[in-house]
Amino acid sequence: MEMNSNILFGYEGLRIQVQTMIETKQTPFLSMHLDQETKRVYVMADSESIKKLRESNALIEIEQILKTSFEEGKKLNLYDQKYEAKSACTRSLHSCHDPKHRHELSWEKDPHGWHKHQNPTVIEKLPTEILQRIFGSLELSDLKSVILVSKQWNAVASKPALWKEFDLPAKCCEKDNYVKFFEGSLSSNLQNLALTDNFDFQFDDLHFESLLHLELSFLEVGNIDLSNVSDEYVAKLVNNCKECVIEQWSANDSDNSLDQKKIESIFSQMGSKTRLESFELSSYSSTHGNKFDLSFVPSNILATAFNNLESLKLQSVNLETSQWKAIFDTMSVHSKVKHLCLEFFDPETVDMNMFDSVLSNLIGLSFCGTILKYEQLRHLLESLDKSCNLKTIRLEGDLTKISTKLLTRVLSYSEIRADQLTEIFQLIIKGASNIKCLTLIEVEEGVKDVDPIVLATAVNKLESFSFSGASDLSEDQTVEMFKEMSKGTNLKYLAEHGEGLAVNRMEHIGAVDPETLARAVHNLEAVWLDFEDSNLTSPQYSAILKRFGVLGKLQII
Repeated sequence: MEMNSNILFGYEGLRIQVQTMIETKQTPFLSMHLDQETKRVYVMADSESIKKLRESNALIEIEQILKTSFEEGKKLNLYDQKYEAKSACTRSLHSCHDPKHRHELSWEKDPHGWHKHQNPTVIEKLPTEILQRIFGSLELSDLKSVILVSKQWNAVASKPALWKEFDLPAKCCEKDNYVKFFEGSLSSNLQNLALTDNFDFQFDDLHFESLLHLELSFLEVGNIDLSNVSDEYVAKLVNNCKECVIEQWSANDSDNSLDQKKIESIFSQMGSKTRLESFELSSYSSTHGNKFDLSFVPSNILATAFNNLESLKLQSVNLETSQWKAIFDTMSVHSKVKHLCLEFFDPETVDMNMFDSVLSNLIGLSFCGTILKYEQLRHLLESLDKSCNLKTIRLEGDLTKISTKLLTRVLSYSEIRADQLTEIFQLIIKGASNIKCLTLIEVEEGVKDVDPIVLATAVNKLESFSFSGASDLSEDQTVEMFKEMSKGTNLKYLAEHGEGLAVNRMEHIGAVDPETLARAVHNLEAVWLDFEDSNLTSPQYSAILKRFGVLGKLQII
């Protein structure tokens, strides 16, 4: 190693150089560092070398030798093996100064026996569950270091749940770096993979072999040439992850990553053996009206495959009426599907009667981007009114002709008009509504005209209430809402445009009594507060903070 004026001196300088050698030049490295203050020896090495070193128990032996020397307080003198060998005694049949061969050292001592004499640190006594929660708070760069500490830490830190943010490093889009990455043990922790046009090389079966042993959490297949990869390998990779998104970006089939044989192979395996829980097919072609064509896939294969999933999203997908019928017929008999999202599909290809027998099995349904006719909307809502376990539903179409009572009985999540507000709030108060999440994002006027007590009572029977802005409510409505909330509420959080509403930004929040506000805030499960551009007063902040010693529902702030 060469040191220069641009490199830090001491341990940090050494660490920077070693990291460059290992990660950039892929050079094996092994060294030991003595900390003069703690009198402890630390190892610095590449991941493969340290793995081999641990398997040989060499670290335990080395630590025992050094620890013994320090404890006995001996005066330490330099031993240079090379120098001693040259100056060794030359008398015949005498080798008092000859260096010992490495195999003569006792590398195979029982490590468990040695540890009996050690006092384990507090962190070594921590249960696996606690360690996992601690490691879960670390950045990935720190987690990579944790797995090198000990076998125990390696076992805990290697759990997939801790690596859920671990994506393929950007530099691996270059062929040489890709190959080197999958030669190392760290690749086994990869959780997220995006196969897009960012790679500077064309994939083949050899490249895919490195991926087949992975158990990915998320896979995205976009605009990438996979023509040199076998159909079987593509199907295996897709079906060996938990969540997969396949996107089509071109109107020309020859330009897309998956041809018809690969698509059919994916669905064939999906119907028999798959780890997939969530699957999405989407078309983003710039050509107007172009859809992801699945009309060539046999109906029975599609029906079996789709019903083997928990969540299915089809966006701009072309299916024949016979295929839809097979899918829903299978879904009505045996299906794992709980969330169904059909976006930008042709409603003319689907008979709404098909939904009647499957709605009771779903907990989420979305027709985003699909404009349903009045007759279709009414039929769907009436079917839901008879049998419905849905927690979320999204419909697009003209709801103005649908009665308010039917909407509130059926919908658990609703975006409503100003002229419906008072009637819907009264139905919520009477318990004649299934609405749990209410949003006023599209309501520009009329909110402030609702009676404050009616609004406050209804809102606190919901689980979430979303505004379009912090100035939606009048002063009286704001005061009454938090007054009711302080007595007890079903609300979990307040929202603004679908995201957490910072309570301090509400226009009239300063008019609420500090103690009332504090009790109300601590009756929520999550609340957003900041100290910039705040309408909260100092007594209000003080009251909220003081209640942290009192038992409440608040979990996130």
